Amino acid sequence: MRQRNTHTAIGLEAVQSVVDDFYNRIRHHPTLAAPFGRVKDWPKHKARLSHFWWISLGGERYRDDRYRVAATHLPIGISDALVDDWLVLFHTTLADHLEADLAAQWYQRAEHMGRSIRMLAEWQPGVHGSLARPA
Repeated sequence: MRQRNTHTAIGLEAVQSVVDDFYNRIRHHPTLAAPFGRVKDWPKHKARLSHFWWISLGGERYRDDRYRVAATHLPIGISDALVDDWLVLFHTTLADHLEADLAAQWYQRAEHMGRSIRMLAEWQPGVHGSLARPA
């Protein structure tokens, strides 16, 4: 179930802090660094993803960004293992920044995103499980 007020309990500053730390960790992760190597402007990416998570947690839009999950994720060759690694790292990052109940609420949304990305990859023959390709 989507928690519509999770954003209020967490706050925008904490969302930005979690996103910043998470993507700093991604850049050094043994399996996730390569697919995310396509990112050229990390401050822009972090700002965009902070906004994404803010609205995903129920906050109001404050940017004009539009999010195209399939177009963004499928070209990097999503696999179940990458989604698993992403979720483990996200869970750890949330636990390091938030109280357990708030981390659990946000993580529930992350799990939902992971399921959605897995389903998208399964519908794309030849993409699911392929190796990440640099941009």
